[in-house]
Amino acid sequence: MSKKRRQNEINKPLENTFGVYDGSAVFIGAYIVMLLLQFLFYIVLTITKVPIGDAENAFDGTVAYACITVVINELAFLIAPFLYSKIKSRKVYLGSGLAEKVKAKYLALAAVVGVVTLFAFAPAATVINSGFSALGFSGSAAPSAKTAGELVAYIFISGLLPGFCEEFLFRGHVARGFSAKGYLFGVLASSALFAVMHGSPVQLVYQFFLGAVCSLLLVFTRSLWTSVIAHVISNLAVLFFDYGMTSAGVDYVTITGTTAGIMVGVTVVGVAALVGLMYLIYRMVIKERGLQEEVRAIKGANPKAWNARLSLIAENEETRAKRREEQAFRASQIQNAATPEVREMLMQRYESEDKKTSKTDSRALMFCFAFPVVIFVLNTILGFVG
Repeated sequence: MSKKRRQNEINKPLENTFGVYDGSAVFIGAYIVMLLLQFLFYIVLTITKVPIGDAENAFDGTVAYACITVVINELAFLIAPFLYSKIKSRKVYLGSGLAEKVKAKYLALAAVVGVVTLFAFAPAATVINSGFSALGFSGSAAPSAKTAGELVAYIFISGLLPGFCEEFLFRGHVARGFSAKGYLFGVLASSALFAVMHGSPVQLVYQFFLGAVCSLLLVFTRSLWTSVIAHVISNLAVLFFDYGMTSAGVDYVTITGTTAGIMVGVTVVGVAALVGLMYLIYRMVIKERGLQEEVRAIKGANPKAWNARLSLIAENEETRAKRREEQAFRASQIQNAATPEVREMLMQRYESEDKKTSKTDSRALMFCFAFPVVIFVLNTILGFVG
């Protein structure tokens, strides 16, 4: 074999896949775009001399300001994936799950899941809110509508818009990218990032579990629309519940003996119903795709076993074929190497590629979490001293 041919065999490029680095880069890009848009908005307010801060009738205390701020943040979540696609010269957003067809029954079940998620975890969020309030924390958990007009505005900015934009970013890109380290890791890590991103300890628990539920829906159905539906319905359920309780003059934040008992009961029933619904979807998907035997062959209930099950469900035939083709390609190159020297070089190359990818992924994850964690800590401190 000629030296040139031997070198070509060693340097044959591997197929690019959307991985941890990509998911982290898209999130960091979204954060940067969000900060830039917020800065531009502040400049516009300054140039137009709109009163903000401690000024009388300050604009930043109005519903209009809250709406504009949310729209800016959510637009950043939409813009970042497309910018990253442009930079990478490949349409990474095509794998987000938006184009996947999904049956109406799964959309209906996702809507029920969204409501049940509220009952399962809202009581815990209320207890946390009450506890932080008692300690002097002044941060708000979420916008609260006081009039019918505000309710209509918040339906859009707190329900519909975040339900789509946040799912497109966090489930369609972040969770998908993180899943390169395992689907279970993708679900948990992306949900943790989603929770911290909200910047408030009051929202930490509820947003984590909502993120986990939405991630699992995407894994099960392979369609982003099921997670969007669950997220939107959950947001709207929170909004209407809060509006109804506030309008009726009911204080559901202050914990008493009676409300504590009700919350425990609602949580137990909610969690049981949620687990049952998610398991039902899981079994329906397995049966429809004819995966019963393969899933049954995976023994144990440890993280490794569940990750294998999630991988089996999440990957379609094309994705699974590409992964197997990549593994076969590596094995074939090594086995069919012209000389022992080439075989050794190929093995070293693959080992080096894997180590480099692992190192790059670890750094990307570190930077990915650094931004929201710092903001989260600062917001928590300001919530106590502000």
